[in-house]
Amino acid sequence: MHVYEEKLLKALKSNGVRKLDELGALGMGTDSILWAIENLLKSGAIKVVKSKSYVATITQEGSKDLTLFPEEELVKSLIKSGKKADISSIKNNIGLIWAKKNGWVEVNGNSVSLTQAGEEIASGAKAYWQKDILKLISKDDKAVSKLAESGDEQLDNLVRRKLLSIKEKETISDVSITETGLKMLESEVSDEGKISSMSREVISGRKWETQRFKGYDVDAAVEPIYPARMHPMHELVNQIRKIWLNMGFVEVSGPIIESAFWNFDALFSPQDHPTRDMHDTFFLSNPSQIDIDDITLLNKVRSMHKKGWGEPWREGLAKKALLRTHTTSVSARYIKKFANEIESSYPIKLFSIGKAFRNESVDYKHLAELHMTDGIIIGNNLTLANLMYILERFYSKLGIKPMFKPSYFPFVEPGVEAYYYDERRKTYIELCGGGIIRREIAKAMGTSKTILAWGMGIDRMMFNLLDIDSLADLYKNDVDWLRNRGNLKI
Repeated sequence: MHVYEEKLLKALKSNGVRKLDELGALGMGTDSILWAIENLLKSGAIKVVKSKSYVATITQEGSKDLTLFPEEELVKSLIKSGKKADISSIKNNIGLIWAKKNGWVEVNGNSVSLTQAGEEIASGAKAYWQKDILKLISKDDKAVSKLAESGDEQLDNLVRRKLLSIKEKETISDVSITETGLKMLESEVSDEGKISSMSREVISGRKWETQRFKGYDVDAAVEPIYPARMHPMHELVNQIRKIWLNMGFVEVSGPIIESAFWNFDALFSPQDHPTRDMHDTFFLSNPSQIDIDDITLLNKVRSMHKKGWGEPWREGLAKKALLRTHTTSVSARYIKKFANEIESSYPIKLFSIGKAFRNESVDYKHLAELHMTDGIIIGNNLTLANLMYILERFYSKLGIKPMFKPSYFPFVEPGVEAYYYDERRKTYIELCGGGIIRREIAKAMGTSKTILAWGMGIDRMMFNLLDIDSLADLYKNDVDWLRNRGNLKI
């Protein structure tokens, strides 16, 4: 029996039931006490009584709403507008949803009108429970346990609205010894008086000749140590880089701040394509334009667009500055760079890894910024089968089996998309798109070679490799999660 276990059993035998916070008087650290309790529980030497409590954290959004909830703001504004408004004029969508749910407003056709209950809230004649609960919890951290135990509905509403985060905590309150523990104590030879370490006193006094050594317990509790770890996204990027390099590819890079010319026009994306809309692309105001130095290439791309799309091509739109929406812009630049190499240089295999930016609606699988890896192979007589083989080989290194289906992209013909089946969500998640670069683009770039190209988002692979619920989990800056996260399933 370890000395910690022996100390604990002796204390329980002489004092009966003990509170956990009283055991600190034994001269052991909290970790040591808990370790001894865990070991003795396994052998049935002690009994414990556990109590449940709740820890609440008001989120950043919740802190804002402590002053005025969106639904309160809505009913106050309706008071000012004569208790009625056209639904199209209301921009406070969250406030409208909750005001309607609380019975503060009624929606009839395109009209929103204030109810009696809403007037009472707006005038301050009646308190709003959600707000009062949030204020109470901000002042009294024990209030959440009472409310959680009572099953308060408004507390659940606050959690659903992500204004409040609640974690259940189970703690040991009472510890007592059992008959098994008493028998263990009676039969145990004590460690007291044994040598625990080879000190100067032990050596000079030759105490090892008359005293026994204390047994060394490799399972004894110690303080946790957190070695330095990479962020999982950084770890995945490094792994992907290693896979491409092992497959004989060479890494290239390009600017994050790009011109629409390289991001869209050089890739045969029409100038009226919806991806060029401000709702999809982050355009810059400083600089607002980036000049295209290669006039010959500019004219070739102009001719390609006029012939291919039959529409006027505007140089001003091509010069617009933006945050690149994909790393395919890097591939476009290097198709031009390696268009006229000596024949023995082919096939040329290149890849890039970097961030791209999309002005998208954020959900569990979409963020405003993402990591992408693009690749190209420039050579002779390449086919779609070669491309699918490369992608299958790449994804197999990550434990993913892709499925392909035909797809359309302006810069390739034919085109394919790769998907995998997410077992947790029972749905297919897109991995990448690719195909054979159109002859028009290759010609504009100055080559007659066949070019295979593909681009893939890296972040979504994490659903398969790390079992996360949302891409936002990767960037929540939770140090405990980063320390204790599982390893990538590679």
